[in-house]
Amino acid sequence: MTRFAAVAMSVALVGCGGDSGDQSRDAAPEAEAAPAAGTVTIVEPADGAVLDPGPVLFVLETDGVEIVAAGNMDAGTGHHHLIVDADVDWALPIPNDVGVHYHMGQAETEYTLTDLTPGEHRIIAVVADGVHIPLDPPVSDTITVVVR
Repeated sequence: MTRFAAVAMSVALVGCGGDSGDQSRDAAPEAEAAPAAGTVTIVEPADGAVLDPGPVLFVLETDGVEIVAAGNMDAGTGHHHLIVDADVDWALPIPNDVGVHYHMGQAETEYTLTDLTPGEHRIIAVVADGVHIPLDPPVSDTITVVVR
């Protein structure tokens, strides 16, 4: 009976694969990391800035997304838009409404708004693809400024 137990134990160890030191077939496959979302930051003017009337220079910086001209549909690229006092429809192309939606389709990273009226304004910077659809996940920044 002792001999039978030893044989049974050996068969069981072989059937389980034993410990060959190679655990790669037992390890779960590594999940492919999702691409990190890019960011855009309105660096000028500062959030909460009180501005004199007249032209206002907006300066935008991105990380994790390359700014290119509109029409380019390469992955990881897009171009800037500024949206004044309006919301963003994240699924549709950004409209071309004078005084509300400003397209920066030549890969610009700076834009001067000349038509901000006195009062408080919410400004949203949005990076969109080559056909003006906001990137997914969204790449945006929002500030509020006050024009005297």
